[in-house]
Amino acid sequence: MNIQEIVSLFSGPNGENKAREYLESNNVLPLILQESQQIEGRISPDLRDLARLHATIRARKIFTILEFGIGYSTIVMAKALKKNQEDWDELEKKPLVRKSTPFEVHCVDASTKWIDVTLNGIPPDCKHIVKTHETKVNSGLFSGRSCHFYNQIPNVIPDFIYLDAPHPNHVRKRDGKNSKWSKNKDRVIMSGDLLRMEPVLLPGACILVDGRTANARFLKHFFYRNWSFIRDENGDVTAMELQEKPLGDINKSTLKYTLGKRITEWVKE
Repeated sequence: MNIQEIVSLFSGPNGENKAREYLESNNVLPLILQESQQIEGRISPDLRDLARLHATIRARKIFTILEFGIGYSTIVMAKALKKNQEDWDELEKKPLVRKSTPFEVHCVDASTKWIDVTLNGIPPDCKHIVKTHETKVNSGLFSGRSCHFYNQIPNVIPDFIYLDAPHPNHVRKRDGKNSKWSKNKDRVIMSGDLLRMEPVLLPGACILVDGRTANARFLKHFFYRNWSFIRDENGDVTAMELQEKPLGDINKSTLKYTLGKRITEWVKE
């Protein structure tokens, strides 16, 4: 399946049932249901979103994930990366791939509480996969436009990015005081971190934006490289894929391994 097929897979009228069946067949559903009962008042998991994440990571044979936010999604993505690692380890002849942080999900979040809650729910066999980065998020400007940035971004080059944070209440001014975002509930969230990261991302990188339609449009406007944009209204998600020719033999070899039959014209000889 290509990225468009994966994005829409769980978005139809029967999407939730398909998602439940998918997560159950991949031994993820019990973990999610158990975790959702641990904290009173916690938002119920969206099984369609979680199934979409797992399917994307597995189909694209993702190595490294950068997640803006933390929660049920972290558990699901860690389990998907664990399967990718097992598949990789079983290969007798491994393709030429260069990854400094293979099979790791790096989570950036401003909430100590939810970082601790999520880490407590990570299965023992996935503890080594999840790396958390607690950091504040401040309002700022990109090309004169209002947005916000996390203070620290982990030193990783992800091939998959999940944008699902921060909460507007977490955005502060540089002096630590509440910003306009937290004072005016009409202001939509507007993350600018990926605009700063774009130059170092490698061809084939994939971004999934959960909701945050205005933010996805903001990124689309300012991205300067050759991205495809897929908007699924039913699932309320936006997917982006960096469709550029490989940078060299290693990048080409990586794309051939990760995309397989889904390889498109922009990476062919």
